[in-house]
Amino acid sequence: MTERRPPVHLAVLIGVSTAAYAVSLAGTAALQANTDQALILARTPAQEAAVRVGEAHDRLEAQVERSAKAYALSAATYDQLTVGLATLDTSLETYASRMKKVSGAARALPARASLPSVARSSGSSSSKPRAAATTAASGAP
Repeated sequence: MTERRPPVHLAVLIGVSTAAYAVSLAGTAALQANTDQALILARTPAQEAAVRVGEAHDRLEAQVERSAKAYALSAATYDQLTVGLATLDTSLETYASRMKKVSGAARALPARASLPSVARSSGSSSSKPRAAATTAASGAP
C-alpha cells in the first residue's frame, strides 16, 4: 500500500494567500491612516476657529450676566428713587398748604406796627458798692 501524503502545493497556496491578504490589509490601513491625517490637518483651522468662537461666546455670556446684574441693580435703585420722590412730592404738597396759611396770615398783619418807646437815663445817681475783703491766705486774722 502506498502512503497517502497531503498535497504540499495546497499548503503553499494557503500560505501565499494569507500573506497577500495581510499585505493588502496593511496597505489599506496605511492608506486610511494617511487619509485620516490629511483630514485632521484640513480640519485644524476649523477646529481652532471653533475654539476661538467658543471662547468669545464664553466672554460674551459673562458680559451679558454682568450687564443683567447691573441692570437689576439700576432697576432696584430706580424703584427706591421713585418711592422717595413720591414721599418728597407729598411732603412738598403739605409744605405748600402750610405756606398758604402762613402767607395768608402774614397778609392779614398790618403794614406797620407801633412799638412802645423806651426811656433811657444817661446818668446814674447810685454809687458803686464798697468791697471789703480780706484773705486768710497769709495767715492774717
